[in-house]
Amino acid sequence: MKLFKGILILLAALLLCGAALAEDAQPAPEASAEARDITMDCALNGYWGSESPGKMRDNDYQTFWESVRRSGAHSLTITAPEGETIGGVLIRWRSWQQPALVQVENADGKWETVASCEADFNAQYIAIPNLTEFRIIHADGGKTQLKISEITIITPGEVPSYIQVWRKPPEKVDLMMVEAHPDDEVLWFGGLLPYYAGEREMEVLVVNAVFNNYYRRLELLDSLWTCGIKNYPVILNYLDINNTPREILKKWNKQTVMEDIVTAYRQYKPDVVVLHDENGEYGHGAHIVMSDLGRQAVEAANDPTKYKDSYKAYGTWDVPKTYLHLWAENQIQMDWHVPLNAFNGLTGMEVATLAFECHKSQLVSGDWAMETGGEYDNSLFGLWRSTVGEDVLKNDLFENIPSAE
Repeated sequence: MKLFKGILILLAALLLCGAALAEDAQPAPEASAEARDITMDCALNGYWGSESPGKMRDNDYQTFWESVRRSGAHSLTITAPEGETIGGVLIRWRSWQQPALVQVENADGKWETVASCEADFNAQYIAIPNLTEFRIIHADGGKTQLKISEITIITPGEVPSYIQVWRKPPEKVDLMMVEAHPDDEVLWFGGLLPYYAGEREMEVLVVNAVFNNYYRRLELLDSLWTCGIKNYPVILNYLDINNTPREILKKWNKQTVMEDIVTAYRQYKPDVVVLHDENGEYGHGAHIVMSDLGRQAVEAANDPTKYKDSYKAYGTWDVPKTYLHLWAENQIQMDWHVPLNAFNGLTGMEVATLAFECHKSQLVSGDWAMETGGEYDNSLFGLWRSTVGEDVLKNDLFENIPSAE
């Protein structure tokens, strides 16, 4: 009898324990579903100029919509389809980036601001607080005209990976690439960005010299995002000139370029800088200028007597390692054909090729294509200067960098 009672007590204890375990092991709340793209189903309203609102959703950066102020403010009103709410908007500005307000009309007929963005990015994502209708105006109250190349509207939920949510660069980056034009970042440097920004998850920043035009800026952003970069690039706003270095510097002004690059080095303190070939790859003057002044700026950035404004703001910076594309000394050959986990097994070269295809305006002529090897091998770099010793293993630009080990 005592044995029977003992068994009952044991069973009861097990049942209580199981109940407690079951209570402790409640299923985790279901993750929010990925937001859906409802751009084509939303109504876009406002005063229209010569371009229709459809120009904002035709997947063509060279077309755009611009507001016409007939009465009230320059604005764009967005209305969700029946049964849906809006959780976010990605605006690709045709103009330079603009500070914008998201407003709703209250019961008194007055506009209230419920979200906003600063003039930080040319592709600007704004989180929307689950609205069915709202307007977008310039932060000056709608006095400034809106010019939008493309717009993407999504439902509430997890923001899809293809939506560009840019961030300002941190105070210190691991790698800085200084390029002349949009598309140089992959054409001449291959899988460097996918490998270090995507696979290695390092802080990578691209400094781009040439202004070009609005659609090439947007193509650049698409390319960088494809490569796994989240830090918004530094765009130096120089004219696109295909001439000799001497003629280019007459237009750009050598001191201006030097000060801009020195400031970038001092402000973001890269461990590794990567520059164009000293001969400009195929001899392009802008490539030569950015390679030459990029090297001069490495020396100047550590000198407190030079470019005193940036010195006062950021101090000096002695770049630990500087590489040049195709530099003949202390060469390192990177392998861009290794599958990358961050890109579901695509290689660095395959990701770079997808990024190059983002430069649609440059694909028309067919003058260039992504390739490894040959005269302009985009996997070949040389260590031009180092404060941490020469490469020995020669399989990583960050060899001998303590923070990367």
